Amino acid sequence: MTPLARIVAVVAGVLSLLLAGAALVRQAALAVDPGIDWRGSAWWADLTGRSSTATIVAAAVTATVTVLLIIFAYRQVSPASTPQAIEFAVEDGTARLSVPALRKALARRFQSMLPGSRVSEVAVSRGDDGWSVRVEADVPVCDLQDVHGAMLQAFRDDMRRVATIEIIRLDIVVTSMRPAPRKAS
Repeated sequence: MTPLARIVAVVAGVLSLLLAGAALVRQAALAVDPGIDWRGSAWWADLTGRSSTATIVAAAVTATVTVLLIIFAYRQVSPASTPQAIEFAVEDGTARLSVPALRKALARRFQSMLPGSRVSEVAVSRGDDGWSVRVEADVPVCDLQDVHGAMLQAFRDDMRRVATIEIIRLDIVVTSMRPAPRKAS
């Protein structure tokens, strides 16, 4: 969600709360003493009593704000789309790296560094603070902390060299752990 969308959502929410609060106070005051002369009651009666331009405008504004808030809420909770290409600067312009090709390369790199592993999924995403990689794999029994450190460093070195981008996070999701393959003697 962009900063402008967040600002619009907050402003609309605050205005809605103010209007709802004012309506609650009005209803409470009228419930206590029905003879109260409420300023603006003529406006309220005009707005709600008969169809007019003000009623149509108020309904249109309310509907628009409602639709916008629903869209903003959906965008906030829906998963972010993954990039299809990473564009980066080179000496004479820009270059593009295909994300599906990058995922395949990272999977091959993982499997070559950890023999006996099988990668089922690699996800690459960009956050506010940099690039993240998530690898799901079946791995042989190993020290995951050492594997994680070695993989993160290897992925970082490869991506700096290839695309001058920084990987800040590596998540390794182990779907199963098997005994290490035995070597023939």
